[in-house]
Amino acid sequence: MIFRNSTASERPVSRRGRRIAILLTLLILSMISDHEGKAWGGTSDDVRLPDSGEGVLNGVVDDLVQSSLFEQTFSLLKGLSIDDFLLSISAAELTPYLCRQPITDAPGESGPAKREFLLLASYKDDDSARSLVERHIYLYTTRKRRSFATWLQRSGRYLDTIKAILRENDLPEDLVYLPLIESGFSTDARSSAHAVGPWQFIPSTGRSYGLKMDYWRDERRDPIKSTVAAARYLKDLYNRFGSWPLALAAYNAGEGRIRRALRKTRSDSYWRIIRTGYLKRETKDYVSKFIAAGKIASEPEKYGFTDIDYHEPMRFDEVEINSPVSLSFIAKCTESTIRKIRELNPELKRWCTPPDLRTYTVRIPEGTAGRFTECFNNASPKERMPKIPYIIKKGDTLWDIANTFRVTRRELYALNRGIDPKRLRPGSILYLPPSDDTLEALSVPKTPYIIRKGDTLWDIAKRLGIRQKALYALNRGIDPTRLRPGSIIYVPLK
Repeated sequence: MIFRNSTASERPVSRRGRRIAILLTLLILSMISDHEGKAWGGTSDDVRLPDSGEGVLNGVVDDLVQSSLFEQTFSLLKGLSIDDFLLSISAAELTPYLCRQPITDAPGESGPAKREFLLLASYKDDDSARSLVERHIYLYTTRKRRSFATWLQRSGRYLDTIKAILRENDLPEDLVYLPLIESGFSTDARSSAHAVGPWQFIPSTGRSYGLKMDYWRDERRDPIKSTVAAARYLKDLYNRFGSWPLALAAYNAGEGRIRRALRKTRSDSYWRIIRTGYLKRETKDYVSKFIAAGKIASEPEKYGFTDIDYHEPMRFDEVEINSPVSLSFIAKCTESTIRKIRELNPELKRWCTPPDLRTYTVRIPEGTAGRFTECFNNASPKERMPKIPYIIKKGDTLWDIANTFRVTRRELYALNRGIDPKRLRPGSILYLPPSDDTLEALSVPKTPYIIRKGDTLWDIAKRLGIRQKALYALNRGIDPTRLRPGSIIYVPLK
């Protein structure tokens, strides 16, 4: 076969040179066309283009031989020493790299392109990784089967919403299964490291990605707001590490720990650094747990989960309010329940919307926006935000009142704007939240008792002929070792 070089002179090309040029050309094309799949290390078993057989590959090779790209590649080979091992790679072995592309919908099907191979590609060529994934699949389908079934049930409520957010951020939809191993799709999940919500954000990372956390709300618990933050965070991690396994490991352990492990091992592979002692066991198992959970969740029937009663997807209306309202008022206006309103607004930590915000967007059951707006506009401030009046007695302090009614001083300040804790006048009114604890405390007949020097709860209970348990019930949060002379506790009224 005759090829032309850059000087336009003709000369025969050896079989060795032809194979080198074809090999390098295919590798260049693979690198250009498959940046995303390469990050996961896909194999020929993951995905293939239609009809990607030997005939197709030969046709591609013939086209390359006749193309200027081949000629330019061959001209660069002068003086290079190529290892015999590289030359031993056959064109057929390059088929997976040339053909590794995202799976597209079959003809006649609608919808965005799927990227199911991302769950599989990062471990199939690694024996230890494959063993880890299979071990966790076995664990989730045996010992943890009941828990995993519960996680799958919860996932039905959030999967569609989370997938839509991931698509908007151009992220693999497979990441929708990450909350399975983070929280089991529980909005109330909390870890020992103070990570909260379905995506398990710690406070510092949550604030860095725009999540609000204060006394009244914690947006880490909101499935939509926390997913938006998680999508941004995961995209940043992938851009920094260039590999999804490393990005997920950094999501679990922190960027600094993963960078140190990579630096000390002089490696760029997650599956290599987990064989060292630079990472905790949780991080070593993290990606394999994610892949195992994702494989099961994407094909639950294949793994024996045939009777999963998935929760209904989230459906709601959103309305903006310009004054705080209680959850009981929202439930009344929408003919719903407080439990339902809490499910739609899991970020709310108290009995009302944040009273320190001028406007707030609240979620209500689907189809009730008009009814709620009319009810809200026709209601008085007292109806929107019901409060229980409390008559201040001589000797009362905010600290005593808060402990008695099991509320916080922050709530008392929010409900009683402008109150001066140093000037509580006996006979004036202080408002309390309409919580169950408040109503229970107010329903118990009691009378104040002024602590004297040397008093102990045991002495007071013995003197009054009552049990210490009764004193604890009337004075929640009291510290028996810190009874200050002059302070007030309550004792049963006889």
